This record gives sequence, structure tokens and C-alpha cells, in this order.
Amino acid sequence: MVYSNLSMGIFSMLVSSFFFALMNGCVKLLSSSMSSIEIIFFRSFVMAVLVASMLIYKPPTATYKKGGWGNLVLRSLFGGFGMLAFFYNIGEIPLGVASTFKQSSPIFIVLISMFFLKEKTGANILLFTLLGFVGIVFICDPHLNSIPPLNIVLGIFSALSVALAYMTLSSLREYFHSNVIVLSFGISMSVVSVLIMLVEFGMYGQQSMLWAMPNMQEWFYILLLGLFGTLGQYFLTKAFLLAPAGIVAPIDYTRIVFSAFIGIFFGDYLSITTIFGMVLVIVSGIGIGLPIFLRDFRAIGKTDN
Repeated sequence: MVYSNLSMGIFSMLVSSFFFALMNGCVKLLSSSMSSIEIIFFRSFVMAVLVASMLIYKPPTATYKKGGWGNLVLRSLFGGFGMLAFFYNIGEIPLGVASTFKQSSPIFIVLISMFFLKEKTGANILLFTLLGFVGIVFICDPHLNSIPPLNIVLGIFSALSVALAYMTLSSLREYFHSNVIVLSFGISMSVVSVLIMLVEFGMYGQQSMLWAMPNMQEWFYILLLGLFGTLGQYFLTKAFLLAPAGIVAPIDYTRIVFSAFIGIFFGDYLSITTIFGMVLVIVSGIGIGLPIFLRDFRAIGKTDN
């Protein structure tokens, strides 16, 4: 039985969201003793090593068009800027508020898909996308009036940067294997985070606050961080290579739901407001993905007959 690219794209995004939620759990474990920049470095470096090993063990056999390097660089730059802005906001404002800003990126993706890429995005997709964002607002329970203007700007910038990074993936499908795209992002973020730590070390020397040598337990969490981040990035890239961005992007809202359940193991309390927001996110994902799955199943049934 062969599923269409649309169905596999949606499924890949769901898997990606789950692994990223596991990665967020590792970040929570490490954040008490390590800086955000150091966590970004280890996540990106381990991911780059794992993906490079995969490429060496099993090189791509498909033939791709020449070129595409400009968009590959843009994808890494946009993704890097978005991650840095997001992690900066995490250190300055509540995590829920920072997450709400970042998770608003599908709104930008849907709009860009409609008006710039001319992808066919129905009114129902836009409606369920907005519904998913409302659910995230309820989950995070943000108090926007207390957020400094700089953090609001950075929050919007992080969402737009992530949206642009995701959008470039669609243009790369004819030029690079998905593992090559993931590897380029891992290398670029490793380099950027190292440069930031070097600059900070040059300014403060031994009083540097961005680097702390991990202990044995933290090394284990770092390996899990890199593994989950690699799997999340891999399936994320596959999702955007398989299906239109306006279709798969809103499915990423489920990352909040997965993270909320994982947070229970850390003692997080789920209020009625949070549960209501989770329901809205689930309805959003079902509303976007179910019609496509049903259409594919009907088509497969006709083919089998």
C-alpha cells in the first residue's frame, strides 16, 4: 500500500513534533546548569555528527539538479536567526509566551504560501490554522501587557525567521537530499553558537557564563538531546519536502500538546485553560489532516479494487 506525499508529509510532521517535544524535555533537564547557547551548540553538533555518519554509511543515490546553494544558505540563516531569537526570549520572558510567539510561524507560512508561492490553501486550512494558534494562546496563558517591546519584536522576528526557513525547504527538494539539508543546518548552528561563545569568552574570560563543562549525567542528556533533535529535524525536513508548506506547517502545533504531556513527568500542572487549549490544537490538526488522509484511503481502496 502506497500513501500519497501529502499523507506522508502530515505523518512526518507529527513524528517530528513528538521528537522535538522529547528534545525540549532534555533542554529542560540541562537548562538548570547550562546556558541556552551551549545547549544549542551541543544539539546542533551532535545532530551534524549523526547525520554526517548516515551520509557516509549510506550516500544518496538519487540524482538532483545542480545549484540551490543560495537557498540552502538562506534556510540555515533563517533557521539560525529564529532559534537565537527564540532562545534569547526564553531567558527574558516566560517560556510559554516565547513559545507562543515561535509557534505562530505557521500563520506566516500559510499567508506566504497563499500570496507569494501561489499554493492552493483553502479557507478551511486558514481557519484551522488560526484555531490552532488560539489553542496555543490558551495553553501558554500569556500576559502580553507585561512583555517589553524588544521581546515582542524578537518574538515576531523568531516566528517570521522560522517561517522563512521552512518555506525555503520546498524550493530545495530538487537540489539536495533531505539529510544534506539537515546536515547544513547542524553545521551552521554549531558554527554560529561557537562564535557567540568565543566572543563572550573574549569579553569576560574565565567569568564566561555561556560555557560550563558537562558532567557524566549531562553528557547522557546531551546525547539524547542531539538524537531527538536530529530525528525531529529529519522528519520536519521530510514533511516540507513531501507536501505543500501551507498543509503541513499547522500540524506542528501538536508539538505543544506533546510537550505538555511530557511536562507532567516534570511535575507540570495542567489547568482547565491549558486543557482547553490542547483540545483546540488537536481539533486544528484533525481538521487539517483528516480530509487528506480520507481522500488517500479512498484512492488506495479504488486502486486495490
